[in-house]
Amino acid sequence: MRLKELRGLPVIDPTAARRIGTIIDFQVDPGSGTLAALDVGTAGEEGGERILAQRIRRVGHNAVILTARGGASAGAPVEVNERWLDGSTLNGLEVMGDDGNRIGRIVDAAFNQDTLEMDAYLLRADGWRRLLGARNRIQPAKVHSCSRELMMMTTGRLKEAPAASSVEETTLRIPLKAEDRLPAPSFDPVPDGQPVGARPS
Repeated sequence: MRLKELRGLPVIDPTAARRIGTIIDFQVDPGSGTLAALDVGTAGEEGGERILAQRIRRVGHNAVILTARGGASAGAPVEVNERWLDGSTLNGLEVMGDDGNRIGRIVDAAFNQDTLEMDAYLLRADGWRRLLGARNRIQPAKVHSCSRELMMMTTGRLKEAPAASSVEETTLRIPLKAEDRLPAPSFDPVPDGQPVGARPS
């Protein structure tokens, strides 16, 4: 199912057999790659309620069914997590590869209706990437960091720099300043024709 299909779906409390409102927005946690919460509003009322993923039993095509009451209640404070992205932030979010190349912008995401895990982030590719037939999907496992400004994706094109094996090896490669260098050893001159080990008499 697509995230954009969530808006307007009724949210149903099965224990009371009633609608508690309709979905006005969603919250995605890009760190875990899951749908984290739903923002639910009721007609004619200001504000709304945030339903955390733990209370969602299943997202169907016609309604969202909650679990039996027992965790969060309607009077509980709304949880705000700075890492989560709402619909307006996720839509149009720029995606950059760790190689410094821009991949595109997010237009939607597909998620599993039972587990609420993201299956893929769907992209609008840039012009030249679209012409080359670039893939327009990103697997959540490829996302290594995300903010409200940018999503960073692992491309696999970068190789890690080899780590120095020891401190001594690292220091030997650093050029020394003239004052740090040891003086060259001095040798007594050997007269011509004398063996090197022999001393002049």
